[in-house]
Amino acid sequence: MRKTAVGMVILVILSLAFVILPPFLEDAYEVDMSRRLSCPSSGHPFGTDTLGRDVLARVVTGGRISLSVGFLVTLMTLVTALPSALACLHDGIVDSVLMRICDILKALPSTLLAILLSVAMGTGVVGIVIALTAVNIPQTARLIRARARAVDSSLFVMAKRAMGVENWRILTGTILPHVLPSLLVQCAFVFSSSILAEAALSFIGAGLPAAVPSWGGILAEGRSVIFEGWWLVVFPSLFILLTVIALNLVADGIEER
Repeated sequence: MRKTAVGMVILVILSLAFVILPPFLEDAYEVDMSRRLSCPSSGHPFGTDTLGRDVLARVVTGGRISLSVGFLVTLMTLVTALPSALACLHDGIVDSVLMRICDILKALPSTLLAILLSVAMGTGVVGIVIALTAVNIPQTARLIRARARAVDSSLFVMAKRAMGVENWRILTGTILPHVLPSLLVQCAFVFSSSILAEAALSFIGAGLPAAVPSWGGILAEGRSVIFEGWWLVVFPSLFILLTVIALNLVADGIEER
């Protein structure tokens, strides 16, 4: 429980910072070559990049994008995987078809699949969200299905069926509450992995356009000037690390309950 509280506090602080700070910072897109690769200072706490843009403003804007991508991927994965997995409980044909689709998707390397789908959908938030959702659905659906089948075959569920309780009541009143903890843990891991994947895709040029502030894009820019502009690598990496650790703390705390 303590891990969950610590993780949630970190996430809330980061989210509030990403929402509140932008109006008080410089324009993340403003180019000023006269201050190119300026070291961190009072005027620019995180320094400037190769085009003289304020890195703090770009990191904060990139944080909003990363959290939005993570949230949307988690939501779409949940909305797609949950009903699909539950539909497998009482229909053998649906179970066979959906699980074979999951097997096919799982057989492909997740990184390669994400790159192919992202490129096919076009660079942008929508393409990344769709690509990462497709990558996360198979594992999430299988996890929910396995947990739901275990609960469905338990003695107390069989007793309810013997008493004539309707299937939809058993599903919503018994199976779902028992699946929920595992589902929340999976959602936290999907959220964190989506943030990492978005950064990785943007880093290799298969994610957001270079002009759009993103943690992976800033890292890609700093890679070529790491000795002259170390801050381009350090600060976005710290925010990625902090966000992922916070989400993993939330997941670990839920799992230990």
